[in-house]
Amino acid sequence: MKRILNLFALLVLCSSKALFAAEADTLRVLCIGNSFTFFFDSEKRLEEIAASEGHGLKAQALTVGGYTLHRHLIDDKTMSPLISNRYDLAFLQDQSQTPALYGEDPVRCHLVGDDARELAERIRIYSPAVKIWVEQTWSYEHGNYGGFGSFERFDQLLKTGARLMAECAQASVSPIGDAYAIVRAERPDINLYYPDNKHQSELGTYLKSCVNYLLIYGQPFSPKATSCGYDAEKCAYLRKVAERVVLGSKQ
Repeated sequence: MKRILNLFALLVLCSSKALFAAEADTLRVLCIGNSFTFFFDSEKRLEEIAASEGHGLKAQALTVGGYTLHRHLIDDKTMSPLISNRYDLAFLQDQSQTPALYGEDPVRCHLVGDDARELAERIRIYSPAVKIWVEQTWSYEHGNYGGFGSFERFDQLLKTGARLMAECAQASVSPIGDAYAIVRAERPDINLYYPDNKHQSELGTYLKSCVNYLLIYGQPFSPKATSCGYDAEKCAYLRKVAERVVLGSKQ
């Protein structure tokens, strides 16, 4: 009986060690944003893609529709988790037009950069080793291309604004908008947009998640990479586009 109890205790100890090791190997990812993050649960798609590639990743999304980074800064529902949790990685996604307005007039819209800096600083207080990306989101047709007149001008301003925000936050840029632009040009049969011609479709969410996955792990997708239940051929193409944008044009 004593031998059985000792064996049971040993099994429990080994299981506990394995559990702790698995938890230690799991990356903790913070996603702060709005509907451009929560449409079709982009953080869950990121987890699925990582799991299919053999990686442990746990993502937490702090999102409210229409929120800017400034509104997150003054909302305890966003700020409180930063104190109680520790993160390895963070993605910051501002309101869809805000980075473009900042890119168009950095002086007049300087508070956008200040908000990115302050939010990054607050995350680092409790997660000092965190790596942060500012998401360069996508242009869209709705509202006369967000009020900027064309896909091309909207894209360029979003790119400039995201870069400036990342510099303020001492962070990097997630070039999601670049991937969207490639798909619009090359594969008009793939609709990245929700029917409102603004928010992302399921495939748009998948593309965003692929870009962020590659930024985290820095390696091309394997044949095991999941399509998250979406069209396999289209998702294979979207993964290749994400590789071209993040890893280089030869991918």
